[in-house]
Amino acid sequence: MRAFLMGCFHPHLVKLVGYCYQEHHRMLVYEYMARGSLEHHLFKNLLASLPWATRLKIAVGAAKGLAFLHEAETPVIYRDFKASNILLESDYTAKLSDFGLAKEGPSGDDTHVSTRVMGTHGYAAPEYILTGHLTARSDVYSFGVVLLELLTGRRSVDKRRRGREQNLVDWARPYLRRPDKLHRVMDPSLEGSYSAEAAAKAATVAYNCLHSVPKNRPTMREVVDSLEPLMRMSRDVPAGLFVYTAPSEPSPAAKVVADKAAEDGEEAKDSGISPAAAARKKCQRSAVHTESAAPKYASSVAGKESRGSPTQRRDRGA
Repeated sequence: MRAFLMGCFHPHLVKLVGYCYQEHHRMLVYEYMARGSLEHHLFKNLLASLPWATRLKIAVGAAKGLAFLHEAETPVIYRDFKASNILLESDYTAKLSDFGLAKEGPSGDDTHVSTRVMGTHGYAAPEYILTGHLTARSDVYSFGVVLLELLTGRRSVDKRRRGREQNLVDWARPYLRRPDKLHRVMDPSLEGSYSAEAAAKAATVAYNCLHSVPKNRPTMREVVDSLEPLMRMSRDVPAGLFVYTAPSEPSPAAKVVADKAAEDGEEAKDSGISPAAAARKKCQRSAVHTESAAPKYASSVAGKESRGSPTQRRDRGA
């Protein structure tokens, strides 16, 4: 297995550079992955959230890595597919790592590999846990769990949550075939910045991958073919991190806006115009008074600094 992986050069598999095996000392050397693991970006980075387009890119890359393993001349079952084993390059290209539990797939007339149950709780397929029968569709189930993590921003198992919500699949799967209810489980940190159509189709893929009957799950090649077109539906979303830095206390301008917002509803009623139109009218009257008090913030979207308001750009000679 190690020799096979050292001979593999695929854009979505971490390259195994070499290994050392001397007496009781063992070491594997992999290529450097600048962005670390998907687990870190989804669950441990509290200052940033992965944008929708980046999540799709990661899902497609990981799916291609699994498809390559399953379709190899000697098929390989990954067996430990999870967020912490998906590493990211600087441009968020996903690569599978840590093949310590990988097994050669069934050969000849065999339908499965019988093996001791190993892997990570929350990701392993239920039939594998019950019987020890390992197939490529076991990896497909694990992929469905990770895709669900990308959609919801939740861990596969979280004992800090209440009741049914502790197990992500049990909680979220009923919503995956209901586009009108899907928003209830989508990651709130996305703040609605995703294609509803693409999200619904990705949720359907996750639903099919998590089917309780292994033969009813798609192959990883079918998963790739279903997810890849969704990337074209999300081209308008940046493929980098969005970082928002909130001010430590309300700014003078924010206080002015908050005070005047309370008056908008009453003005709309009295004048017979919409609240939005009343707000625009009020902002125009107060712009001269509030502009000088407005703080200058630095924000970053996909690594590009904000250029400020049109007035600020004109003052700077932009």
